[in-house]
Amino acid sequence: MRHIVILLFAFAIAGTAQPDAANDFNNRGLEAYGRGDYAGAERLYRQAIPLWQALGDPFTAHLGITHMNLGQALAGQGRRPEAAAELRESIALMRPSLGIRHLNTLTAVNLLAGVELVLGQDDEAGALLEEALPIERELYPGDVQLARTLAALACLRIRQLRLAEALPLAEEALTQAMRAAGKDSLDTALAYATVAEVHRIAGRPARALPLYRHAHEIYRKHLGPQHPRVASMLAQEALILIGDGKLALAERQLREAQAIINHSCPNCLVEQWGLEADLGVLRARQGKYAEADRLLTASLDLLDRAQPQPTSDLAATMRALALVRRREHRFEEADRLDRRAASLSFR
Repeated sequence: MRHIVILLFAFAIAGTAQPDAANDFNNRGLEAYGRGDYAGAERLYRQAIPLWQALGDPFTAHLGITHMNLGQALAGQGRRPEAAAELRESIALMRPSLGIRHLNTLTAVNLLAGVELVLGQDDEAGALLEEALPIERELYPGDVQLARTLAALACLRIRQLRLAEALPLAEEALTQAMRAAGKDSLDTALAYATVAEVHRIAGRPARALPLYRHAHEIYRKHLGPQHPRVASMLAQEALILIGDGKLALAERQLREAQAIINHSCPNCLVEQWGLEADLGVLRARQGKYAEADRLLTASLDLLDRAQPQPTSDLAATMRALALVRRREHRFEEADRLDRRAASLSFR
């Protein structure tokens, strides 16, 4: 009998130790993520997941949160399709265990919507955001998740060229981010960049550039000079410089952005596509059409490797390449590219 008691006691200890171990792996993953060690965070989250699974239904929400954290770590490495799969699993676990109105579930919804936007899955992202927005307005009007939903909806409206709808969403996101997270937060930087993008697309570069620079300063301060978000701001500023005819400065910024992406996120195919395409636009402005053709063609090749493919980005790059092909007097090829771009725009 004494041996049975000892054995049961051992099982009781193991039962309490396992959630502690899973929680420890998860927390260490959060620490690694905070340091920018996304691969290290991934390894720790993957160690936590089977421990949560072994604990069964009472720990379903914990399992869902770790899947959410894993999705963020994968996204940080540029592995967006894998990240989306983990975030969908997270939401599938948290919807029944916590409910869609729980803040953790809404956090996962916003993360998935952001990844879907990068992947060009606009309909999927829009459905998630439209579900989250009224809940956040009702239950979490002072929380940063509302700012994130508003900013993502503004990005979606920008992509749809519904700029009159995008601007108030972006400006509300900025106000909300400042209130919820502070004027110097990463969420505020994201909102600055979103407002800037509305103004850039609308042809107001003088209003966009200082907003991009605000975002750039915050990202560089909090994330360091080698982070992909810093590269993104350099690229957006470069587009304005191209429009202003400051081509040498624009090229320096695009080259710096390329170096950052190559160093810090070699799997970030969408960012690599964007930089190749921007350099192609720059070469076209310089009258270097053969090199512009090469760069824009390379950017299309990069997008061909992205799964799923962001169709709006493909269409924009095809239209830019069509303009270059016309300058090269390759009119039939240009017409084919324009037709392909038009077919993608209506998907």
